[in-house]
Amino acid sequence: AQLRCRAQGVPGVQLHWERQGHPLPPDKARFQEHQWREGPWTSSLLTVTNITLDRARLRHQYHHLNWDQYKNRRRHQYQNWHQDQNWDQNQTLGTFVCVAQNLLGTVRRRLQLQLAGTGT
Repeated sequence: AQLRCRAQGVPGVQLHWERQGHPLPPDKARFQEHQWREGPWTSSLLTVTNITLDRARLRHQYHHLNWDQYKNRRRHQYQNWHQDQNWDQNQTLGTFVCVAQNLLGTVRRRLQLQLAGTGT
């Protein structure tokens, strides 16, 4: 799966990605980022690998539902997955944040990565 982010600013911006409030770990096997400039724009393409493996693992995991009182909807929890890897019924695998930063400030944009076809 790929997530794209683009920003411009004066002075020019630097982009980086966060997940769960922290910069993405330098796990080249899991996350690959490519960044480039086009005129005033800085672009970043984040590739998240092994989505097929995640989908297959989830399809065969026992799961149970509980109610998320803060979001007022069901929440799926999967066995053998860390709590922060659980996701809501819309099958959100994770929320990634693109961070654009320059000397004048920081702007964040949230993007959700979702799995399709996780039904049994």
